[in-house]
Amino acid sequence: MKIKVAITSQNKRTVTKHAGECRNFLIYTIEDEKVISKEIMTLEANRTLKYTFHEDPSEIPFNPVYDMDILLSGSIGRSGVNKLAMNNVAAYVIQEKDPDVAIEKLLNGTLEAFEPVSHRHQHNHDQHKHHHHQHEHSHGGGGCGGGNCGHHH
Repeated sequence: MKIKVAITSQNKRTVTKHAGECRNFLIYTIEDEKVISKEIMTLEANRTLKYTFHEDPSEIPFNPVYDMDILLSGSIGRSGVNKLAMNNVAAYVIQEKDPDVAIEKLLNGTLEAFEPVSHRHQHNHDQHKHHHHQHEHSHGGGGCGGGNCGHHH
């Protein structure tokens, strides 16, 4: 089964933040747990996720990112994650800066995903205003990498 993973990379080298405003994505096509291609997808200014989500006048806005299975980014808002999920794209916030390493970790199951940060400026077109429970999950990232916790030899 082929999986397409998009990584936000505005500078076309590292994993960058602000998925909504990003115009350059590294697209990895993965088959049988191997990367079979890597390319750069550049979006027009009116093709960013932010534009598609908030300004696109069409009845059913389409974004090229919707063709992906997974989106990895340095940052993306909760509503962006939800809108992508509705279009069958699983979006994850990662702290890994090297896209190739991120893909490698994704494949071997060691890529850490983080909760999107809730933006404090809640927009008024938020249907569920009455129950904002902020989930501040700490992802047990207590720095015990490779089991060398405090064993100084």
